[in-house]
Amino acid sequence: MKLVYLSWLTGLLGFALLVTGVALVSLPAGLVVAGGGLLFWSWLADRASAVQATAGEG
Repeated sequence: MKLVYLSWLTGLLGFALLVTGVALVSLPAGLVVAGGGLLFWSWLADRASAVQATAGEG
């Protein structure tokens, strides 16, 4: 269970550092990267919940 929290925290930190680095170059580009990353994260979360719901039906 600790590994799940650690991997989630590491992913969040990596995303924040990526957005910060891009924003230092260009603020609009940083916002685009942040928006794209959040859209990708929501797609992954939706996919994971769909897999769990499908596994529960069987």
